[in-house]
Amino acid sequence: MSRDVKIAYLKSLQGYLWTQGYASGSLRCPLFPDVAPSMKKWHAAGITIIIYSSGSVAAQKLLFQYTNAEPTPDLRSLISDYFDTVNAGVKSDKESYEKIAKTRDVHIGKWLFLSDNVKEVQAAKGAGMKSFVVVREGNVPLSGDEREGNILVGSFEEVKLKGEV
Repeated sequence: MSRDVKIAYLKSLQGYLWTQGYASGSLRCPLFPDVAPSMKKWHAAGITIIIYSSGSVAAQKLLFQYTNAEPTPDLRSLISDYFDTVNAGVKSDKESYEKIAKTRDVHIGKWLFLSDNVKEVQAAKGAGMKSFVVVREGNVPLSGDEREGNILVGSFEEVKLKGEV
């Protein structure tokens, strides 16, 4: 698993282990302390939250069902939709973001994509989305070139959205 090999039976086993681990309470998805409160605030303000991950949609739903957020660890009710590389495409391709944007009746220029991956941020910007690089402790440090021309945030609390209370 450490090599992230995409072999079907290993992925099935991984999915089974995750399901059992989360359901038993042995596993919890660790979130940075600002994530759940920000998601709740944005959702309450009527802002649509969509997840796009290289992990499968099924894995995303498990992660957001069993978080370490208190008092409510299940954040799925805050999320309107989930996308992965199967239903949207490769995260470093601008066409993937265009495809996701077409699922909603909102101009692509009004979307905001947050990621710690500069290539993903560039692809989203190339599609016409606003996009910020989230710089967190433990992430690979960004080079000067990667910092240049990007909006950097260290916390979701730094992200102010229209309609937010």
